Amino acid sequence: MSIAPGPVRVVSLSATTPRAQTSEDYSEKLKVDREMVLAAVQKHGFALRFASEELKADRGIVLAAAQKCGAALLFASQELTADRDIVLAAVQNDGAALQFASQELTADRDIVLAAVQEHGYALRFASQELTADRSFMLAAVQKCGDALCFASKELTADREIVLAAVQNHGFALQYASGELKADREIVLAAVQEHGYALLFASQELKADREIVLAAVQQNRYALQFAPGELKADREIVLAAVQEHGYALRFASQELTADRSFMLAAVQKCGDALRFASQELTADRDIVLAAVQNDGAVLVYAPEELTADRDIVLAAVQNDGAVLVYAPEELKADREIVLAAVQNHGAALEYASEELKDDPFVKALARRDVEFTCEYLENLGRLRPTVASELEALADKIVEIVKYFPELEQEAQDASAQVEDPRNDNGTYSLAHKRSRTEFEKDFNCG
Repeated sequence: MSIAPGPVRVVSLSATTPRAQTSEDYSEKLKVDREMVLAAVQKHGFALRFASEELKADRGIVLAAAQKCGAALLFASQELTADRDIVLAAVQNDGAALQFASQELTADRDIVLAAVQEHGYALRFASQELTADRSFMLAAVQKCGDALCFASKELTADREIVLAAVQNHGFALQYASGELKADREIVLAAVQEHGYALLFASQELKADREIVLAAVQQNRYALQFAPGELKADREIVLAAVQEHGYALRFASQELTADRSFMLAAVQKCGDALRFASQELTADRDIVLAAVQNDGAVLVYAPEELTADRDIVLAAVQNDGAVLVYAPEELKADREIVLAAVQNHGAALEYASEELKDDPFVKALARRDVEFTCEYLENLGRLRPTVASELEALADKIVEIVKYFPELEQEAQDASAQVEDPRNDNGTYSLAHKRSRTEFEKDFNCG
């Protein structure tokens, strides 16, 4: 029996199967998932911006966000920007978050002081009532001197407040009234806290020797704000140079061409050499004193002095990397290369090819004590037959102990093994500590 086909029934899939979820759907679910949002703001407080409006009004979530990132207060519900605990947490993390607090809390002394303590700039967002309040502003500048920037005009002329501000941060002097910028006690306190504050002092006080001296002792750059006669004052300029040689950039030409002054300057800071007159950068004594203080200034010496063995040796003893500036013949000088790699192992790169392959030079560059012990043992097995061989052996042992003083006993043992010489009391001679004449005599190589 055959069954006649009937009409085909069309089934709509959209009516019987759920729609595939999109990333947008997934994202929307995360925004309302309290646990997920809480985890997110605890890691990155700013993530609060992606939370649902409901969760932006959730006190626990907003508090966690504010503790992690004060600026997250921007995304909190209006009600929570008036929550004292949340706002306090926010400004303690980022003082500028005060701008997102309710108007009432920008006039709250404790909250504003907490914001100012984190950053003085926060006072910009405080109520005018507070910035004109003398007792509040005194407390504010004691926490952050820069808060003086937002004080009322009347309070920037208040001596006690300004003194407290510059004692906290000398730069606050720039916000003081003109009268107080000419107050000697205030300016001295300011430059002692930050020498650059000399920039904001009255012209009369910029010429005050004691104030300028205090300023340059605190910050070398302050010398540029001194008048011409004080830029030629030896004591003041030397004090600035001691803080950093760059200060000589602001000194008078008379001083940078003065030999005795420049010698004293480079002894305090080798970097002062680069500001010496052309004649004095070619002065051997000055360059030698400079590289002894700072080997890197060898780069400022003229070519004839970078070829001076004593100068290059002094420079690499201070900074091995300056071997790169030495002429080829000095890069092949064993003593110079050893001094360089002892100071800076990577200086081996600049040595001559022969010294790069020298086993002891390589060991010193790596501070390879184990290899050096083996090297000493090998030296101890040598049997010199003539004075010149013995002399070369003695030099090697002396050299090793010079750079590896911790191997003194091993060096003594190595020198003793050469011919087994003994003192009258039966102990070995410490060959590397004896004169070459005594060494040769003990080894019967005369």
